[in-house]
Amino acid sequence: MAKKSAAPSQDGRRPTSLFIFSETNPIRRYTKFIIEWPPFETAVLMTIIANCVVLALEEHLPEGDKTMLAIKLEATETVFLCIFCVEASLKIMALGFVLHKGAYLRNIWNIMDFIVVVTGLVTILADERLTAGVDFRTLRAIRVLRPLKLVNGIPSLQVVLKSIIKAMAPLLQIGMLVLFAIVIFAIIGLEFYFGALHKTCYDLKDFSKFKTEGDSPTPCDMSNAWGGYRCNESVSMCLEGWVGPNYGITSFDNIGFAMLTVFQCITMEGWTSILYWTNDAIGSKFNVIYFVPLIILGSFFMLNLVLGVLSGEFAKERERVENRQAFLKLRRQQQLERELNGYVEWICKAEEVILAEERTTEEEKMHIMEARRKAAAKRKKLKNLGKSKSTDTEEEDNDGEEDALYMPKKKSGLAKASYLKSKIKNQGACAGFWRAEKTFRFAIRKAVKTQFFYWFVIVLVFLNTVCVAVEHYNQPDWLAQFLYYTEFVFLGLFISEMLIKMYALGPRIYFESAFNRFDCVVISGSIFEVVWSTIKPESSFGLSVLRALRLLRIFKVTTYWSSLRNLVISLLSSMRSIISLLFLLFLFILIFALLGMQLFGGEWNFKDGTPPANFNSFAVALLTVFQILTGEDWNEVMYNGIKSQGGHDNGGMIYCLYFIVLVVFGNYTLLNVFLAIAVDNLANAQELTAAEEEQEEEDKEKMAAELEKEIGALHVADGAPTVEICPPSPHAPVRNHSSDNRPSLQAMKGDTVDEEEATGPKPMLPYSSMFILSSTNPIRCAAHWVVNLRYFDFFIMFVISLSSIALAAEDPVVEQSNRNKILNMFDYAFTGVFTVEMILKVIDMGLILHPGSYLREVWNVMDATVVICALFSFIFNQTGSSTGQNLSTIKSLRVLRVLRPLKTIKRVPKLKAVFDCVVNSLKNVVNILIVYMLFQFIFAVIAVQLFNGKFFYCTDNSKVLEQECQGEYFVYTDDNQPPEVHERKWNKQDFHYDDVMMAMLTLFAVQTGEGWPTVLQNSMAATSEDNGPKPHYRIEMSLFYIVYFIVFPFFFVNIFVALIIITFQEQGEAELQDGELDKNQKSCIDFVIQARPLERYMPKDRKSCKYKMWKIAVSTPFEYFIMVLIILNTLLLMVKNYPQSDSEEKVVRNLNNVFTLLFAIECALKVVAFGVRNFCKDRWNTFDLITVLGSIVDAIATETQMTSSINLGFLRLFRAARLIKLLRQGYTIRILLWTFVQSFKALPYVCLLIAMLFFIYAIIGMQVFGNMGFDPDSDMNRHNNFQSFFSSVLLLFRCATGESWQSIMLACIKGRPCDPRAIPENDPHKVCGSDFAYAYFVSFIFFCSFLMLNLFVAVIMDNFDYLTRDSSILGAHHLDEFHRIWAEYDPNATGRIEYTEMYDMLRNMEPPLGFGNKCPYRLAHKKLIRMNMPIDEEGKVQFTTTLFALIRENLSIKMRPADEMNQADAELRKTITKLWPLQAKKLLDLLVPPREQLGAGKLTVGKIYAGLLILENWKTTRFGQIAPENQPKASLLERIMGIARPTNPRAAAEPSGPPPPPPAADDDDELCDSDDRQSGDLIGSRRSSIASLVTQLQGGFRPGSFRSRSPSPRAYHSPNSSFRRRVRPQSPYQDRSPSPAASFQRSLPGKDHCDWALPHRHRRLPNERAASISPERRRRTNGYGAGSLDQQSRSPSPPPRRTGNSFPTLPSRRSGGRRLPPTPSRPSTLDPAEFPHVARAAGYRPPPGAAPFNFPKVNASPTHTGRRMPAPGVPPVRRPPLPPTYAAEPQPPLSFEEAVAMGRGTRQLPSPVVPNGYRPGGGGAGVARPAGRRLPQPAGDSEDEDWC
Repeated sequence: MAKKSAAPSQDGRRPTSLFIFSETNPIRRYTKFIIEWPPFETAVLMTIIANCVVLALEEHLPEGDKTMLAIKLEATETVFLCIFCVEASLKIMALGFVLHKGAYLRNIWNIMDFIVVVTGLVTILADERLTAGVDFRTLRAIRVLRPLKLVNGIPSLQVVLKSIIKAMAPLLQIGMLVLFAIVIFAIIGLEFYFGALHKTCYDLKDFSKFKTEGDSPTPCDMSNAWGGYRCNESVSMCLEGWVGPNYGITSFDNIGFAMLTVFQCITMEGWTSILYWTNDAIGSKFNVIYFVPLIILGSFFMLNLVLGVLSGEFAKERERVENRQAFLKLRRQQQLERELNGYVEWICKAEEVILAEERTTEEEKMHIMEARRKAAAKRKKLKNLGKSKSTDTEEEDNDGEEDALYMPKKKSGLAKASYLKSKIKNQGACAGFWRAEKTFRFAIRKAVKTQFFYWFVIVLVFLNTVCVAVEHYNQPDWLAQFLYYTEFVFLGLFISEMLIKMYALGPRIYFESAFNRFDCVVISGSIFEVVWSTIKPESSFGLSVLRALRLLRIFKVTTYWSSLRNLVISLLSSMRSIISLLFLLFLFILIFALLGMQLFGGEWNFKDGTPPANFNSFAVALLTVFQILTGEDWNEVMYNGIKSQGGHDNGGMIYCLYFIVLVVFGNYTLLNVFLAIAVDNLANAQELTAAEEEQEEEDKEKMAAELEKEIGALHVADGAPTVEICPPSPHAPVRNHSSDNRPSLQAMKGDTVDEEEATGPKPMLPYSSMFILSSTNPIRCAAHWVVNLRYFDFFIMFVISLSSIALAAEDPVVEQSNRNKILNMFDYAFTGVFTVEMILKVIDMGLILHPGSYLREVWNVMDATVVICALFSFIFNQTGSSTGQNLSTIKSLRVLRVLRPLKTIKRVPKLKAVFDCVVNSLKNVVNILIVYMLFQFIFAVIAVQLFNGKFFYCTDNSKVLEQECQGEYFVYTDDNQPPEVHERKWNKQDFHYDDVMMAMLTLFAVQTGEGWPTVLQNSMAATSEDNGPKPHYRIEMSLFYIVYFIVFPFFFVNIFVALIIITFQEQGEAELQDGELDKNQKSCIDFVIQARPLERYMPKDRKSCKYKMWKIAVSTPFEYFIMVLIILNTLLLMVKNYPQSDSEEKVVRNLNNVFTLLFAIECALKVVAFGVRNFCKDRWNTFDLITVLGSIVDAIATETQMTSSINLGFLRLFRAARLIKLLRQGYTIRILLWTFVQSFKALPYVCLLIAMLFFIYAIIGMQVFGNMGFDPDSDMNRHNNFQSFFSSVLLLFRCATGESWQSIMLACIKGRPCDPRAIPENDPHKVCGSDFAYAYFVSFIFFCSFLMLNLFVAVIMDNFDYLTRDSSILGAHHLDEFHRIWAEYDPNATGRIEYTEMYDMLRNMEPPLGFGNKCPYRLAHKKLIRMNMPIDEEGKVQFTTTLFALIRENLSIKMRPADEMNQADAELRKTITKLWPLQAKKLLDLLVPPREQLGAGKLTVGKIYAGLLILENWKTTRFGQIAPENQPKASLLERIMGIARPTNPRAAAEPSGPPPPPPAADDDDELCDSDDRQSGDLIGSRRSSIASLVTQLQGGFRPGSFRSRSPSPRAYHSPNSSFRRRVRPQSPYQDRSPSPAASFQRSLPGKDHCDWALPHRHRRLPNERAASISPERRRRTNGYGAGSLDQQSRSPSPPPRRTGNSFPTLPSRRSGGRRLPPTPSRPSTLDPAEFPHVARAAGYRPPPGAAPFNFPKVNASPTHTGRRMPAPGVPPVRRPPLPPTYAAEPQPPLSFEEAVAMGRGTRQLPSPVVPNGYRPGGGGAGVARPAGRRLPQPAGDSEDEDWC
């Protein structure tokens, strides 16, 4: 609540409450005191709870009737409302109403309270006459929000609530994506199934009646399409007029119904019924293509994203809370320690003073000394005690641990009573007895700790469990008696065990073990149960079965114990979160149950009675909401809700929102938090286990090392010769071996790489094959040659594929059909091929006895089994045995052929890797699986005790006993028809609990969430053994299912899923362990390897019509116009509504033609503007073209009424998919879509494995259940069967989505009718089906739902982890931005841009990808130095190299200090070659440039920007600013050039003389970061690098060569041009000269000067330049040069380049950037003649009258602007010459180290004088300044460095 007082207003007074009560008003003061008084808050919460109880006690009856209790309770509503009114009034008076900060309505909880109070007042005070017909139920329903206030009072809910709230932002994005998918599918459904579900079969005798197939009417097809349902024309007729399935709610009649139907399909409830209805209505050709992708995309993908987001947010939030708690704990501990230490210190000082005083007696001194000694001893004991306690985990039987615990505690004598007792025991006559008792107790303790006792107890527990498990319905009397007595025997034994342990260990130590406490609870429960069963013999709770949990102790002797214990520890640590979540879930269920009672209570009264799931009473409403939460049959409940409120056409549809909100927030949000917690805990547990294993390894190694040391010491001591007595510790090699053997994706991939690289055939094994054929035997050699042929494996794969197709093509119904006979012949051929393959391999490899032989590999064993079984089946066939036994044997042997496709796994390496991953997951799951089975067994036994023999029923509901259930009874079907006569039958429910096996099957079905509401209703209706049901007889039995659901589906299954997810992720990480790359780094490098520059087309001729059309096509208004068209077109597709009149249909059709025409014009415009080839390069354009052509064909077909077998309307539906283009406008959604595609790319092998699983199960299903007959009332019908391969796969897909799989299983068990075609003439009474169905379906559900489909979840969580990751970390999803922005600089996709443009591009990209325009230039330069891409002859950098360098620098992929970078590069090259062997061959030198491209004589980005930083640092020193008096000074350029004076002017200069010593290590120069290799590189090879700069200055590398650029719409000058060249007025356009000397001379400017910092003003380009700027560029021009066209064009057809001066201009940024004030320009000239040694070295002879060098002054801005040169013919602006003081005299050049050392003389500050790029060859080396003027010193940019 808003307890803090409001802030004072501007005039100093605090705001008044309601404009009446000031802050000092006594009434306001008292009300404030009351609302802040804790009992007030408690009273309000208690009132809310009481109100909930009152609401819950209300029972809703039909027609608004009320019970007496309800009438009495209604009177309390006024009381509650008064209390809430008083609370609201007090708070409003105390806090104020709304206008100021801290007021009542500024708090969200108060807003909710206020709404509740106001609506309550409205419902009570409203006059009935005025409000006749107004329904206040909805307003009353708002009362149920009151319990939400409880959340505010419980702090432990914070983690769960906050993680859900924080996940809302990414969840909203996913919600958008899901909504978008729903809209698309709804529009497609609207187009295909519009009004299709309103036709059904009407009775010919009475057209008002339907002819049903089974229970309900079926849609029929009037157009005779293939697969449609046709009415029996003799009795019925297909007519339109039916309201439709599910009371007309399930339909595609308008966009609302369609979206609801699609949403229902996405939740995987009832989607198969809709599929079957559409098959019946319009034929079954294409419906599967609509529904299966809908399930895969909607359910398996998009809704699993919710899980990924929640799990990430939960982990982050929990970590944050844990860190916070740890910090607070540490702070509190430190504070306590500080205070305690101060206190102890004070006491010690006092003691010292007392001891030093003379008046202190000796006795007192002794007393103090004794106290100190005792305290020290006590501390020591406590320390030891702590140690011994930490070793005792939770078992009492670890040898010696209890002694360590027991003895110190016994001796410590902390408790006075035990001390006295021991005194008495040790004295007097009883001393001998107590001594004997102690000895006896020690003996018993020793016996209790023996292995024999441990296993004896385990065996007892096992026998007890077996006795409990054999109990079943209708068991013989002797067994019942035996079990009755054994229960007492076991109970006695376990009580004895407990008492013996308690006596031996002592109660305290006994209860320290968690297992012992559990034992005690179970035994107490068993005693209670025995007493209860004597009082009430009929009932039993089955508590004794909990003893079976003691079997978990067996884990102690296995290796799994530690991992299991860590999981339990981790779960217990997050128990608070789990309990909070359960509480939140309960609150959620409570609110929705109360809301449901208010909305639907007493309303569900239908012809066939009230459905079992209803909202009439509180308990049933809770169960109904819980059922909807589990997602089972929620759609049926929704249909009832809508029907009860007026149906689909009378305002009932609005109530579907209640159910949708419940499903979305309950099922997909809250229940997914359970899985999030499970994933989190498993990750924690695995970390704990790994840490423990590491610790064990370390301890072993330490022990081994100590042992070796001791032995070594012994040898030395004895002086004996050293002999290896103890070999080196075997642990290390063993460990390595085991880690190598661990199956991982990398292991698999590594093997394949080695195999691929190994040239030549595999060598033959050196052993003799089958003791006959030696390795030189010609037959064996021939076999070896054949087996190792290049195409042998391909041939076998091909035969496997053909064999699989033949299996799928078989006819399972008519076994002797012609098709089967032909396929049988093929089968002989296939088996022959596989037999020959097996024989050849056995000859080559040997059979089994030696390593590497045939049967030593599992895959070969499988091959051999399949081949031998096929051969046996042929032999049986040929011998002509026709007995039934032989036929079934042949069939079972032939079924093994389905394993053939598994042979492909071994031959496809990546598939084998995924398969190994699944197998590895299963290995990890084993321990959880055992615990899971044990818990399942315990629940099954409890269920047998509770419901044994109580699941019988009579078909006549009025009879409850078997004796009564005889004869016949009437069933009334219709009001006008006479009743039908049915026979009474006494049946058992399909799922029951009569024995443990059936109980486990029932619970497995319940746990998958399928059909459990029926089992729940049966359990609540169960009365007593052999009696029929009574509805809601024992509603408390539902608690059993709620507990079961929390333990199993919410918990165990989630841990199971989490384990698979974590195993999958670990496999992926194991692949990268050797390469030292993490997953994110690998995905980024993957992106770089596949990335290619995008091409942007632009017509060359600016004056052509094509250019104008192109300009329109790429303009923003045109794009927005098309977007509006797309939205309008989508809305048009949505406006359909059934029934539709002819005029409406005509309008829609004409509008559709208009849109088709507009889109056709758009497409034609683009084709003309871009040209066909360039148009088709963009996939979106191709997609557009297809949709336009399709729309045109469709429009023609519609207008001409052309009949076609294909509905061409689907082509126009692609237009709706253009909505994706709208989504591409949002950055986050674009990333989401990109990742979506990436996760699809990651799935092919997972999908292949799932397809293989489906194939195998489909073939087995065809062979075993393919001959069964159809029954419309069962789940084995014409839609759902195994009679063809396609229908088998569809049936299995249905089972995988969990759609009534248990009903299909029951329809396939033994004793079902056969298909008439499958019944042989000699056996007319043959029955079909098999009890194998139980194993078949349960195993399929286990493998598919729990394993395979969870790989989907794992892949999605793996790919979408960035949603919850820190957004500042660069990920692969950011890199697409680089693609797009590079294309603006390099529209022709040459893959190269100038390095200066690269700098500008990186500034234009926002972090984490680029630098961002707020990044300080110094930091940007340092980053570029680290990136260090090579620059080619034209001064350009490469696309792939730049992107990789950017990623490498961002993610620190093997970035090390400068001196280690060569080694790091080599390692990285090795890693890339290993992980990407094929791509590395082409791209390795681009990704990691070799030393030759970076070393001496080569120019790189790093060297240029390092040079700039050196220059700038030198300028900031006092040497760079103060000129020495009376002594001319050489510039830095002269000194640098002096270092690298070349001997041959045309050759690359080499350093002469020995290299100078390296700079001191402790200098803190800001040249570069400590880990920059490039700066080190620069210093290490300083002479050669700078020499190369000079050489390039002289000759081949001249600044002019930088000027050739790729044409681009983003046109501006290079910001870093350091040279100006003279413009010859006679020749404005001039080509480059090939002569190095000439180019050098031409690069020397004339008398005109260039400023270091030029004003931020631009002049316009000449007209021809202006024309070349693209509309794209003009749109983007803002910031510095908004609206100006002064940037030089890089268009595809530029005018000839000017060889005039190059002027730096500031590129316009997309975000405007910072505007910096212009720096005053100061001219400076340097004459080359002043440096004779440099001039001579460069081969330079100044021409007569040559002007001095001009050096531009560096600007503080990272990108500096330039002033335009005057046009040709205009004289240049002259600057005054330098004062004579600055005339330089010759001076010996400084060495590089001296220059750097001089630069370190003062504190370096960043200078305002650095350009954002630097051209080698002059400018900026030494800048002269007028005397007496100092450069301004700007503040350091250290705090700015965070901007990047």
